Amino acid sequence: MRSACLILLLCSRSVASAEETRLGFNRDIRPILSNKCFRCHGFDEKGRKGDLRLDHREDAIASRDGKQAIAPGKPQQSELIHRIDTTDADDIMPPTESKFSLTAEEKETLRRWIAEGAEYEAHWSLIPPASATLSKVKQANWPRNEIDRFVLARLEKEGMTPSPEAARETLLRRVSFDLTGLPPTLQEMDADPNADAYEHAVDRLLASKHFGERMAVEWLDAARYADTNGYFGDKTRSLWPWRDWVIDAYNRNLPFDQFTIEQLAGDLIPHATTAQRIATGFNRNHMANNESGIIDEEYRVEYVADRLETTGTTWLGLTLGCARCHDHKYDPITQREFYQLFAFFNNVPESGLIKADNPPPVLSVPSAKQEQELKRLSAASQQAERDFQPFTAALQQQIAEWEKTAAASLTPSPTTQLAAHFSFDGQIDAKHFGTSDVFQNGILGQSAKFDATQHAEWTGAFDTDAAWTVGLWLTADTSLSGVLSKIEPEGSRRGFEVIWQKGRFQINLVSKWGTDAIELVTQEPASSKKWHHLVVSHDGTRRAEGVRVFIDGLPATTKIMNDTLKGTTACSEPLRIGRRDANLGFYGQLDELRLLQRPVTAQEAESWFWSERLRGIAAKPASKRSAADVTLLQDWFVEHHANPQTLAAHKRVRESKAAEASLRESIPTTLVMQEMPSPRKTHLLTRGQYDHPAEEVLPGVPASLSKWQNDAPPNRLGFAKWLVSKENPLTARVAVNRLWMQCFGEGLVRTVNDFGSQGEAPSHPELLDWLAVSFMQSGWDVKAMLKLMVMSAAYRQSSTYSARDPSNRLLARGPSFRLSAEMVRDQALAVSGLLVPKIGGPSVKPYQPPGLWEAVSYNGEETYLNDTDEGLWRRSLYTFWKRQSPPPALLTFDGPTREKCTVRRARTNTPLQSLVLLNDETYIEAARVLAAWAQALKGSESERLALAFRRVTCRTPEPEELQLLTGLLSRQLTRFATDRDAATKLIAVGASTRSRELDPVELAAWILTLHTLFNLDETITRR
Repeated sequence: MRSACLILLLCSRSVASAEETRLGFNRDIRPILSNKCFRCHGFDEKGRKGDLRLDHREDAIASRDGKQAIAPGKPQQSELIHRIDTTDADDIMPPTESKFSLTAEEKETLRRWIAEGAEYEAHWSLIPPASATLSKVKQANWPRNEIDRFVLARLEKEGMTPSPEAARETLLRRVSFDLTGLPPTLQEMDADPNADAYEHAVDRLLASKHFGERMAVEWLDAARYADTNGYFGDKTRSLWPWRDWVIDAYNRNLPFDQFTIEQLAGDLIPHATTAQRIATGFNRNHMANNESGIIDEEYRVEYVADRLETTGTTWLGLTLGCARCHDHKYDPITQREFYQLFAFFNNVPESGLIKADNPPPVLSVPSAKQEQELKRLSAASQQAERDFQPFTAALQQQIAEWEKTAAASLTPSPTTQLAAHFSFDGQIDAKHFGTSDVFQNGILGQSAKFDATQHAEWTGAFDTDAAWTVGLWLTADTSLSGVLSKIEPEGSRRGFEVIWQKGRFQINLVSKWGTDAIELVTQEPASSKKWHHLVVSHDGTRRAEGVRVFIDGLPATTKIMNDTLKGTTACSEPLRIGRRDANLGFYGQLDELRLLQRPVTAQEAESWFWSERLRGIAAKPASKRSAADVTLLQDWFVEHHANPQTLAAHKRVRESKAAEASLRESIPTTLVMQEMPSPRKTHLLTRGQYDHPAEEVLPGVPASLSKWQNDAPPNRLGFAKWLVSKENPLTARVAVNRLWMQCFGEGLVRTVNDFGSQGEAPSHPELLDWLAVSFMQSGWDVKAMLKLMVMSAAYRQSSTYSARDPSNRLLARGPSFRLSAEMVRDQALAVSGLLVPKIGGPSVKPYQPPGLWEAVSYNGEETYLNDTDEGLWRRSLYTFWKRQSPPPALLTFDGPTREKCTVRRARTNTPLQSLVLLNDETYIEAARVLAAWAQALKGSESERLALAFRRVTCRTPEPEELQLLTGLLSRQLTRFATDRDAATKLIAVGASTRSRELDPVELAAWILTLHTLFNLDETITRR
């Protein structure tokens, strides 16, 4: 009887063993075929070779000329096996030129799979998740919740056991960083260690206002948030109100499905609130180009594609961009389906070539206080205008009378030492080059119209080494133009030139380019396509301070880029009007150009502007004057000729309007999504090229995913609801996988950006599906899901290294990895007491090495000026992010550039990171403030060092460690006692005034001792 039972037991184990060892298509076969075969024999019909598909069973087993690529159960009759085993260079697969090859183990795996029947499975991520049955485990007292049952079952299957629970303070530090991005305080570490203390801490952290900040960091990476537009100009734009929305949404635990809908289509929700419209900034975070010369439609298409690819990565975990030019080579997404998805995002009223730093559509977002004040100022402006109205009739008559003698009464344009005058009234008194001259209405009579295909050259006498002035009117049509020049086109480039660069004037006086020259740029941008009067006056001293620039009669602030001129600027080149050299012409109109062989005063420049502007207006019939002309003339006349009552009433109008305008200027705006009144047609683009449209496509979703609801609107709102429908197999999985990565360092699917065939299979597929289903059933409750994860025994394990599972894919230990860039810096600010805990608001500029912005901006025109107040100590989340020059300290610790969607940062350990910790002003200053705190404590030197150590590392130092710190402090005291100047310099680092009153020798010694703590491996590691 016992023998029979034993035989039965062995047989059952044998059957179970056979089931366990049977190959699975998704686990064992798909990775081989996807990496080595699908590129030529996969989903992409146009790229398919030999008309053979290996991603589809019916195709793979079909008979072709009496042969089967795969003959189920018969590997010896399968052409696939013959081709991978052959040594014939013409027949071997993968082909030699593909650079791919199969290992002996992979060949045996394919052979065995075919022998087992060559069963296929749909890709795991395209099957809707189903809640798995909780596994039975032997160590029944270990699991704390359902997560642990899945983890422990896998460990027991592998013959492994979990690690013991981490120390209390280690665990508190771990969960504090994971849920708020900040370390615990000493008070939090000293909280009553009762049985429920950990759960109470978790609840406190989830309720913290800093929870939203912690969650927002990864979301900003995914959304590619930055404070500048990127590309050539990389100018500042405003999207921080969207960042504030994200923080607030996480803090109020907005359900993830609603979080999704509002960001993708908040503007389309009926009766959308301002907050819901702000939320749509998610898909306005893409880069935008203002570089003249780009093709508008090409970049508009890029913006739409970027939105789609970002959305695909963030919510679906799919590489949708691989289907832009052809069918996806690995996943079941056709090129047509890519453009059907593209159609959802193709209806924004936007341009590829942006004209404003905040490209529309934009939304004004005043605070409640600003809104109330705006109503008050608007009412005051309207009342002032009503009060001024009785004076207008008499004023109109007075102006009409004045106009009769205006030409004689106004100061004439300067004529003293006049070298040349070009009126552009139907002709240019200079040699013509290029296409025909075009003349249009100008400031005084006619002006010359340029489109960079023509210019004029004047060869008269004009001494650029002596004092001189150039004055002219211009209106520019493009962002970059050569206004005029008298300069050599190559070599030393001796001479002078005036260039229009995105609203700013660049003036160069050159003897030898770069090394012997004056280069300066006006700072306040002037409006394009609007008339401006420019006066450049040089006193002949060959110093930058001797060059003055006036715009519209007022002195212009300039930035000196080079002040090294010593040699002559004289050259034999003609004065080129409407051109810099052969490559840079002028786009726009020029009028009333005067060259003087003397400098002018500020009063002369102002008089020059008003004289020509007013004479021009007075010369026009009233019916031809623009509203701006009428307002300008009236304002000037009142200021100079009106009676006291009229002047006072007019002053009230001007002041009230100025106050209203000033407030409106201060109200932040943010980029938002918006639909066009009539949808833009979308076409499949041949090879993904913007100028090769093929057939028209309508909005739609991939057939391989869940079905579209018939009653859903065919727009972004319908698409967003489709994304978060329970039938969608991907969204919930992708979301909980990223939350898992936040807590455990790696996702259950390590390739968090790719849930397709090229991605990695989940380490615990049943757990992933159970979490996805639970997430949806909870109402997409993010805080509840995070609490479930951090309360698990799996999360609470010690992170001691395990050789059996070095990458911790089996979860036999707790996670251990370097803190993120933001956490490294924020920790130093927090433990020192420098951190300003303010939530939200515009981006700030903490310390940064000089010269970085100059190196990446055109002509070095931009300079980073760090804040001088609380902005230096705000959380890193709020640091100003310039795409061409991201915050260097954050970049060194693997922060992204935010040019493209990033859902998984790299983690590196490099010498540069050590240099940042050792030398960055932030960490020196933090050490100084921490040192002052430690010095103020009661107790012995060792007790104060121990407390500072615990404040930084969240544990009490070992006796040997404390001895090392005490010895270091003693040596530093001796060192600085003999070098008091070095101590004084060290304590001067940083803008904080705290501790400056302390003895520099003792403070400096404590600074260097405690600064050492910021450089410890355990300080920058989350264990």
